[in-house]
Amino acid sequence: MCRRLRTASALIALAAILSGSLHCSSNPPRNNRFAYDPERFREALQARVPGLRGELARAPFEIDPEVLALARKRVMAAPRGPARIRALVDFLSEPKPEGLGLEYDWAVSATAARTLEIGRGNCVSLASVLVGLGRGLGWPFYYAEARAARPETHEFEEVTVLSDHMVVIVVTKTVRMAIDFLGLVQEEGYTIRPIDDLTAYAHLINNVAGHRVVGAEGRTGREDWVAAAEAFELATRIQPDLGRAWNNLGIAYTRLGRFDEARAAYHRAMSLDTAFGSARHNLTIMETRAAGEPVLIEHELPE
Repeated sequence: MCRRLRTASALIALAAILSGSLHCSSNPPRNNRFAYDPERFREALQARVPGLRGELARAPFEIDPEVLALARKRVMAAPRGPARIRALVDFLSEPKPEGLGLEYDWAVSATAARTLEIGRGNCVSLASVLVGLGRGLGWPFYYAEARAARPETHEFEEVTVLSDHMVVIVVTKTVRMAIDFLGLVQEEGYTIRPIDDLTAYAHLINNVAGHRVVGAEGRTGREDWVAAAEAFELATRIQPDLGRAWNNLGIAYTRLGRFDEARAAYHRAMSLDTAFGSARHNLTIMETRAAGEPVLIEHELPE
C-alpha cells in the first residue's frame, strides 16, 4: 500500500551529525563534495566513468523547469521557514493539478524525471524529486542514508540482499529537518548520514539493477543477470566505496559462473561494509556449492 509522504522533524542526533560536516547557509553549497549543479554533476560523473552517455550521464535530480515553476508558485505562498518545506513535501503527493500526485512504491527506483513521468517511486526516487525541487528553489537540500541498527534484508534464492533507506535533509541557520517519506527515522531510530550526489546516484543505479533480478520471481534469465552485472559494475565505478553494490555484483557474477570475479567482489564488499554479514554469507554459499558440499542456510542475519 502506498502511504502519504510524511515530514519528520529533525532529531537532535541529526544536528550532531551535520555539525562540522555541512556548511549551514541559506543557499546550497554547489561546489562542495556533497552537492553539484547538473552541469558539474555530469563533469564529475564523466571523470569517474569516461564515455558515459545518454540518460545515464544526467544528474538524477534534474527537474523540468515547468514543474519547478509550479512548485515555486505553490510553496512561496506559505510562511518562511519550516512551513515552506512542509508545503513542498505536501506538493509531491497532493493530487494534480495542485500537486504532483506522486505515490510511494518500494519496487520502483528512478531518476526525478522518470519518477514524475510514471507518478510513483521509492525513497531514492522521491528523494531525487525533492532534492531537485529544493535546490531549484535555492534551498540547501541533500541526500542522506538512513540506516537502522539491524537493516532490512531480502532473501533471494538463499542469498541475502541488504536494503537501505534514503531521506533528504535540509540545513540552514534557522532550519534543520529530515524529510522521511515513510516516517521510519522517528519510529525506529535510524542513524542519518549525509551523502554526496554521486553516492546517491550509485545507490539509484544499484537499486534499479537489484529490482530487475529480485522482483522477477523466478523469471530471471541470463540476459537479466548480464544487464544487472553491468549496472552493478557501473554503481561501483561511480562510488567505489558502496559495499552494497559490491555485494550485489558478487551475486550477479556468481549467477553468471564468474566465480573468481564474484569472490573478489564479495571480499571488497566485506572490507567496506563490515557491520553486516551479507557478503560473507553469500560467499560461503558460493564456495560451499563449488566444493560440492551440502549447503546449510542461516536466514538470520549475522551480528
